[in-house]
Amino acid sequence: MIHRVEIDNFALVEHAELDLGPGLTVLTGETGAGKSIVIDALDFASGGRGDRSMLRTGAEEASVTLLLDQAASEDQSLQDRELVVGRTLRENGRSYAKINGNLVTAGELREQMEPLLAIHSQNDQQTIFRESVHRTLLDAYGGGALKTALDAWSAMRKDMSQINQRLGQLFLDPETRKRRRDILVFQTDEIEKAALEAGEEEAALKKIKTLSAVDELSLLLNRAIEEVAGSDGASATDRLTRALSDLTTASRFSTRIQELTDRASSIKEDLSGLAYDMLRVAERLDIQPGQLEAANERLQLIRRLEEKYGTSVEAVLTYGEKARQELERLDATEEELALLTRQKEDLLLALQKKAEDLFSLRRQAADQLEEEINRQLADLDMVHASFAVDLQMRELLADDPAADPQGVRFTIAPNPGEPSMPLVSIISGGEASRVLLAIKTVLASLDQTETLIFDEIDTGISGRTTSRIADKLKAIARHAQVICVTHSAQIAATADCQLLIGKAVEGGRTRTSVKRIEGQERISEVARLLSGRPDDQKSRSLAQDLLERGAAD
Repeated sequence: MIHRVEIDNFALVEHAELDLGPGLTVLTGETGAGKSIVIDALDFASGGRGDRSMLRTGAEEASVTLLLDQAASEDQSLQDRELVVGRTLRENGRSYAKINGNLVTAGELREQMEPLLAIHSQNDQQTIFRESVHRTLLDAYGGGALKTALDAWSAMRKDMSQINQRLGQLFLDPETRKRRRDILVFQTDEIEKAALEAGEEEAALKKIKTLSAVDELSLLLNRAIEEVAGSDGASATDRLTRALSDLTTASRFSTRIQELTDRASSIKEDLSGLAYDMLRVAERLDIQPGQLEAANERLQLIRRLEEKYGTSVEAVLTYGEKARQELERLDATEEELALLTRQKEDLLLALQKKAEDLFSLRRQAADQLEEEINRQLADLDMVHASFAVDLQMRELLADDPAADPQGVRFTIAPNPGEPSMPLVSIISGGEASRVLLAIKTVLASLDQTETLIFDEIDTGISGRTTSRIADKLKAIARHAQVICVTHSAQIAATADCQLLIGKAVEGGRTRTSVKRIEGQERISEVARLLSGRPDDQKSRSLAQDLLERGAAD
């Protein structure tokens, strides 16, 4: 609800302050006084059109500020609900807006204000004329039975979505499923046949290192044995034996040579001992022919598997376990597919039945809504108009059932013999105002818009119809704040608050003023609306009578 409006340098309004309350507020004044300027200012502050024609001559900027609150939960404080909305128009035609002191774009401003404020004039379309809200309004009008059916529909649609998602995970294409199974069988067989063990790669590397060292040691040692005591006649022992034979022969001639012969004999014994010890060491070496080659082949196998399935033996084993589990799931796919397919078929039948139930419930609500709104239109002197609710059943697709099984559209045929057309395309002018009023009267408690503004809704209407319009505006005002620009004394007298829009020339400048009127001032204004003569006693007496009856309603 709007609590206060401040307007500065907007069109003919130099400065105006309006304090608004709940119920019905009317704006009245002489023709051309600027009543629609106030509505234009509210529209501008709500994110509507803004151009330099709205800037008061000589001013550098125009601004409109609103203090309002929005509906909230019971635990939300008034401070959290309050909004201060301001919009300023510069001389260059640019504008900027703020909500609670924070800069916002015009689009963000419109989005914030749309559920709070709806303005209807000869050239504006109301939210209620938008087909996007028709289904919501019809369902709210239908009450608890429709809500229960819609909740059931949403739950079933969620179940269908989960089934479709699971079916997608199961590879519905048999060829794709077969190819995937072949791959998994190969991978699991390859990993299982390898019989890998955690830490095996490190152990294999250690074994290869050890076996390589033993192999090299054996080679070197055997070569050394061959050099010392080989059998080819060229070993150190063979050479020393031949040298000792020659020394023995020569020792017969020299004592010194005998000493050398003895030393050579001792060295031969040492060589025999060295050869024996080297042979014993060589015999004790654990030479395992073929193990080094087998270890290398095992390591190469591990490395090939790591290139395919992971960076370590542990990663390969983890991959193999996952592949085995997926293979098990895939082998169970056929059974699960059959089960899910049956569930999907059953659920689609249930959805179709629920869609029919929803259509029936909506049709019942639509018939009742049509009857009530057509009754309201008749009260507003549109006896020949025919309001209708068009329901369209949508085709249900198993893979993607619609979020809602029906389309809902409000239509009207203003005159007999004419086809029903969407509200937005057939209604204009005074008819639009009355149709809007009829719909709002029936759906006032369901429409979430908190402030409704009607600009000259009584244009082209008089007599008893005007009184009925006043009654309906008052009825709507029980559920929402209603602001109405009017030339009708009956409507003005019914209002909870009346604002007088005046225009005067001061210092060579035209200025529009806005003030709340009560008592004698209000009697004078209602009398003026009745006869154009605010001082006429008969008019004043009738005006007072209208005001008293309006206050009593």
